[in-house]
Amino acid sequence: MQEHIRHLFSENIQTMIATSEALAGPIESGALMIVQTLINGGKVICCGEGASANLASHFAQLLLDQFETERPCLPAFALQADHSSLQPANQQNHDYLARQVKALGQAADILVVISLNGAEQSLIRATEAALTNDMKVIALTVDNSSDLSGLLNQQDVELKVPAHRPARVIECYTFLLHCLCELIDMTLFPQQGEF
Repeated sequence: MQEHIRHLFSENIQTMIATSEALAGPIESGALMIVQTLINGGKVICCGEGASANLASHFAQLLLDQFETERPCLPAFALQADHSSLQPANQQNHDYLARQVKALGQAADILVVISLNGAEQSLIRATEAALTNDMKVIALTVDNSSDLSGLLNQQDVELKVPAHRPARVIECYTFLLHCLCELIDMTLFPQQGEF
């Protein structure tokens, strides 16, 4: 069992190294895009499905409250997760996130969409709604997420993690979101952002 534990650590480290080599530039671009959105009076709208919805809430809370140092609150929120238990039996509703984007999103805002496989219909429709509203998008995706990736424009940023195992992807996503938070704080609040 201890050998397996060591293997898990090694797999995590290798995934993180591969991600850092692939995404240093896009992470910087994503952080600067969020900074510019906030400077221009926009807000950060986050969404995910399942486990990634929890990451969306976590990221929004870090922006709204604070990351590692005390600073002013930043306008961010996570879209409400699906309440499919309220839907009639056998009726799937993939529009619950898109409807919130249409109602709450504006051209000055940015959508941060967190996808574990790139094929979640609710996230695809939310992204389509954001693009229709002339919002910019930052998408956290994996290598095989062609459905979601294909929607993005040149103005958008894709943080495509070179991993497929869900546990490693979620670990990378958490770290990427923390990197974004630190870069945002360093840029907007340099005196507080020196760690």
